[in-house]
Amino acid sequence: MKNLVFFVFVLFMSTKVSAQYTMADVFNGKAKVVFLGLDFTQAKYIGRIGFTDPDAIKNQHMVSWNNLIEAEPKKFSLQKPLKLRDDQYTSKVGDMIKHNKAANVADNITDDEYSITEDQVKKSVAQYSLSEKDGIGVVYVVESLSKTAEKLFAWVTFIDLSSKKVLFTQKLDGKAGGFGFRNYWAGGVYKINGEVESKYKEWSKSYK
Repeated sequence: MKNLVFFVFVLFMSTKVSAQYTMADVFNGKAKVVFLGLDFTQAKYIGRIGFTDPDAIKNQHMVSWNNLIEAEPKKFSLQKPLKLRDDQYTSKVGDMIKHNKAANVADNITDDEYSITEDQVKKSVAQYSLSEKDGIGVVYVVESLSKTAEKLFAWVTFIDLSSKKVLFTQKLDGKAGGFGFRNYWAGGVYKINGEVESKYKEWSKSYK
């Protein structure tokens, strides 16, 4: 009898740990949502005149842009755009900061147009090493920082954290703006957050 009880307990825990979420769980309040931050490993930097210090971008600004999500939640939180309860939302950008150490900035500064595909987004996500294993993660897979267009382009991507399965991804852009290099591109992130908020109704209707 004890063995049977133990087996049932282990089976229950295994099912709980491996439980997978859907996009509907973002909107019905059944899943914790974790803002994982910005993934720059696929990014290019368009307009050479605007990107003259690749080392600073990689070693300073990528870290700073991610840290702003936690340091300035009033501006960079996704709780309000996604209409999440306090107990349903958190941010944890440390994993993306580590992941971005593999990014190559110097070789990706260009004057040419550039885009990535949904398959490339999924390939990037598959390489993540995530400390969060439960709930739904949101990551911005950055496609480009375009000085010529004065916009930041990113794929807003929702992930089941237990499996790293991409539940949904859509390319959005945000107008850059602000004083200084860091704030200028952080303005693009802020604007994308606003685009997420404007898309909420459309997305929620699609995933009832």
